[in-house]
Amino acid sequence: MGTNRIERVLRHDGIVAVLDMTAEQAQNGDPAWVGEERWQPIVMEAVKLRHVANEAAVRVLVGDHAVLVSGDEKHVVGVVFIKGHPVVKSVVRMVRQLLRQPNALPNGL
Repeated sequence: MGTNRIERVLRHDGIVAVLDMTAEQAQNGDPAWVGEERWQPIVMEAVKLRHVANEAAVRVLVGDHAVLVSGDEKHVVGVVFIKGHPVVKSVVRMVRQLLRQPNALPNGL
């Protein structure tokens, strides 16, 4: 998973940080991360919470920000964004796009 995909998500105004982590990266302790470093431990705890809750996605509110973590046992994506920002409407769609396999293009493209 290239960081260029998550860097594109970070370019959106209102998004503070993005995590893109496969199961292999989790074992190696080397997740793809862009954005404010101070959010990384919070996002990693939200990843653990998603696992403990046995849910596909969790949203954690932290002050004026929200952390959305979504995925499955093979791939997890986390996004930190400003609550109430217009980008919120697009965050779920962006997370779904990050979870798609990079080579899974529609036929004819």
